[in-house]
Amino acid sequence: MIRSLFLILVASSFALPPSSFAAKPRPNILHILADDMGWNALSCYGNKDLQTPHLDRLAAQGMRFTQAYADAQCSPTRAAFLSGQYGARTGVFKVLNEKEPSFAPMRSAEAKDALGPETATLATTLRKAGYTTGISGKWHIANNYAVAALRKREGYFDAYGFDFAGPANGNEHHEDKTVTAITDDFIGFIESNRGRPWFAFVAHFSPHTKLEAPEALIAKHVARGFKRSADEEGKSTERPIANYLAMLEHLDNEVGRLLAKLDELKLSDNTLVIFTSDNGGLSRVTNNAPLREGKGSPYEGGIRVPLLVRWPGKVKPGSECEVPVHTVDFYPTFMSVAASQSSPLAPREEPKIPPANIATESSDTPPASNTPRSSRRSEMTTLDGESLLPLLTQTGPLQRPALFWHMPTYTTNYGRTPCAVIREGDWKLIHWFGDYLDTTGFTPDDKPYGKLVVGPRTEVFNLREDPNETRNVATDRPKKTTHLTNALNAWLKRTGAKLPTPNPDFNEKRWWISAKD
Repeated sequence: MIRSLFLILVASSFALPPSSFAAKPRPNILHILADDMGWNALSCYGNKDLQTPHLDRLAAQGMRFTQAYADAQCSPTRAAFLSGQYGARTGVFKVLNEKEPSFAPMRSAEAKDALGPETATLATTLRKAGYTTGISGKWHIANNYAVAALRKREGYFDAYGFDFAGPANGNEHHEDKTVTAITDDFIGFIESNRGRPWFAFVAHFSPHTKLEAPEALIAKHVARGFKRSADEEGKSTERPIANYLAMLEHLDNEVGRLLAKLDELKLSDNTLVIFTSDNGGLSRVTNNAPLREGKGSPYEGGIRVPLLVRWPGKVKPGSECEVPVHTVDFYPTFMSVAASQSSPLAPREEPKIPPANIATESSDTPPASNTPRSSRRSEMTTLDGESLLPLLTQTGPLQRPALFWHMPTYTTNYGRTPCAVIREGDWKLIHWFGDYLDTTGFTPDDKPYGKLVVGPRTEVFNLREDPNETRNVATDRPKKTTHLTNALNAWLKRTGAKLPTPNPDFNEKRWWISAKD
């Protein structure tokens, strides 16, 4: 399932000289990322509390994925998108600089505080292929949260492959969370680059808390009978919240404005449009039912997201795909699209690794800091994703057997303790490394959110039979549990994943307090 970027270039028409691309205009790529939008937030996914006509139209004109996945939080998803690599490989597997509890049963694996510019990002590779690249909105793969905070640093975004970094008004927290400003950025970007292929990463802050939306839209949903949030962080006993619905409607309207600009400029027919989210919905703001839990959790409500893809002439209108896909798949997909509008990438080769138990040590060895950037970048070209072109064009299946998540840190705000996850077919295994939060009977408003159970734990679910993840069959299906455990372990070793370790300072009475300090 893993291959290098070099092999991708060789295996596809992407390896042709620049003159070869002139024969047929390459498609533009528009990637729109919502923040904390749950899988069921749009009316085309079953939301009965809100109509999202513009995104529904996008679904009607393209393909709607029913089992699309991201990571459980913001930073890991954004790093995975730009690198084409799982967090186990990049080291970005948690929200950057998030505080860890001091007295928990385990010590979290040490995460990186940024996706380094040595990474051969998606934008870098597309720019080398002749694309103009731009980003506006939320960054969150370095210490600074917003693009606006970093855009004045000379060469910063250039190091990540972006020709354009939109200011988005400098502050994401005001009435509409810069949704309008981000859209304005990209309307200008598209107008300025309409004569050449471009890649646009539209990274919205909405509908993430703080719950900020135009007052007229909030009042509209209050008049419909929905309550305002008790505060800007969405702490309410009733869900959905009027503020949240207003944010979704405003985002839908602005996506509609961006799509209308593509129509006006006659670019729609040659533009691949993707809309998705960085993680599941925040449980105290919305309800991800029937999926279990929400943002921050390895259960389906935390990692399953909406995914809409429109590509006129390539993607069948009104089509639906049930195949599980992941954020890491966008990198090889866009490379495939840039290389050829008709040919998917060549099948990948998966190394054969003998079965073993869950790993207890890491083999990760980062490149030396004094290594020249060009050399370091060439070393970090392994892609974990697979091109989705066969699914989009309905010409064949994917080749990989499984998807993976690595979450070796505490996120106590969302009821998460260190774990790793594999999904293979309909089966999903969650391995909790040293403790487990039993959330049965607890709500997101409860403090603490769950009952601490010390010791490792393995859960196995059949998602077709049990999409709510209520029946752990690890004991009932020992052969399946062993198989999935071995496959997960092999992947952890293969990626050099850093793992949590027992905490000699564990104090059951103090660890919750330390997590909140």
